[in-house]
Amino acid sequence: MSFSGDLEHLPIVDVIQLMHSTRNSGILEISGRKGKSQLVFKKGYIVGACHLNNGIRIGDILVSQGAIDETTLQEALEIQHTPGSNRKPLIVTLLEANLVDEHQAYTALKSLIELTLIEILTWRKGTFTLEASDEVSLDEFKYYPNEIEREINVDVQGILMDALRIFDEKVRDGEISLEEEHDVGEEITADLLGLDALDELERKIPGVYQGLGETSLKVSRPPAPKGVSVVRRLNDFIAGLPQLTTPQSVARAVLSFIGELLPRALILVVRGNELIADRACGISCSEGDGIDEPLGFKVPLDRPSVLLQALRSGSLYCGPCADEVVEVSLHRKIGAPTDSTVLLLPVKRLGKTLFLIYADFGTREQKQLPVELLDMLAEQAGLRVDALH
Repeated sequence: MSFSGDLEHLPIVDVIQLMHSTRNSGILEISGRKGKSQLVFKKGYIVGACHLNNGIRIGDILVSQGAIDETTLQEALEIQHTPGSNRKPLIVTLLEANLVDEHQAYTALKSLIELTLIEILTWRKGTFTLEASDEVSLDEFKYYPNEIEREINVDVQGILMDALRIFDEKVRDGEISLEEEHDVGEEITADLLGLDALDELERKIPGVYQGLGETSLKVSRPPAPKGVSVVRRLNDFIAGLPQLTTPQSVARAVLSFIGELLPRALILVVRGNELIADRACGISCSEGDGIDEPLGFKVPLDRPSVLLQALRSGSLYCGPCADEVVEVSLHRKIGAPTDSTVLLLPVKRLGKTLFLIYADFGTREQKQLPVELLDMLAEQAGLRVDALH
């Protein structure tokens, strides 16, 4: 799974939290006028970073903090650069050779990630690409997370809290400024950020989420565009899943999420060889008035259709629909949309589709949908339903 976006529309903090909440592995690359920075994730934890400044590397930080000397660094680099599939990150190489204390290694990696994050937070313009994969290959790392037993994992929530707090303090004190449209700006360094005082910061742990609408970090963020990004809403959705105690409540939460993206959405529950129309958004009631009462009509599955294909494959479909079953059994009940584009989002329980979300644009014009994020939505909803089984 991969997706990309623009920093003006999808705040990078939300994307980082999404990797954490979905427990994904992969590389998040952020590009701006200054260059590129990267974060490496394993099962939702940050295990590596690449700062845009080539002079800021984990080995240099370890030496500057007195954790190792230059001779030890060169020895570890020689081991690390041994060709073959056993090549591992520098920190792992140092740890396995007993050349560095584990706490010092953690502190150094945390500092590198802090530097990378705070640099990115100053960017107002840029793009990001997220390549979610269990196999990771990134510059000096070139390793495979599933094959590494000993490594340093940095908790995303904690480091974001620290990075955002330091960022806010530096902006408030005038020590750093947000990137202007035509200004490359001053590069963020360890000295400028005062990372040596990081351990003295008071840490506040985020509380338990009380609802789908509560954001996951109670600290200020860099200015975001008006409205809430889809990524942030997905983070909030995932945070609220543990409070949903029945498959029905999960289905309605998915419906509400989809109903914020498309004018009309409907739960279709699988019952044998037919679908039962359950609750909906924007069909019986006006758009934005909330969830309708159950509609109750049936859609047969006794002949080939796009609905049957989505149900059996368990895969999202988003595209034009000229399907007789949809037209006769669905559109004649709820009315045909102006545009033929439909979304079919299956949510599975134990590998089999439990319900489908049907959605369309009603009388609105068709627009592009974040299908990669909707795939994540369905996956996380399915995991919650599995846990309730």
